[in-house]
Amino acid sequence: MKFVKDANNSFSIEITPLIDIVFLLVIFFVVTSKVGDSQFLELSLPETESFTANIVEYNNEIIIFNDGTLSINNEIISINDKEILSDMIFNFDNSKVLLSADGDANHSWVMEIMDILNKYGHSTVQIQTIEK
Repeated sequence: MKFVKDANNSFSIEITPLIDIVFLLVIFFVVTSKVGDSQFLELSLPETESFTANIVEYNNEIIIFNDGTLSINNEIISINDKEILSDMIFNFDNSKVLLSADGDANHSWVMEIMDILNKYGHSTVQIQTIEK
């Protein structure tokens, strides 16, 4: 007995679900990506000539402005709020910290922050500068 073969036996892949998945992945990465907040802050970083950067991934960021205001992980506090400052640094989830200070900020503020970081065991501190 002979079977009749279908003459229109063509193979095709539906790509509509694949396109949907690609768009979902694009939306996911756009929503979850972190835009660098420091690009929007007006901060005059000190310049260096001979410093070579050793880039360290960080989860915590401290910015010291020239008026004594601090931005710790995007929360604004005053340098004079010692208890809040210590509590916030104590609650850091990782020991890697990026420290940025305005070029006109007091050196004593930077040293005070570094002292608190050292006190709570945050030994990896990247100090941000710009190259001359």
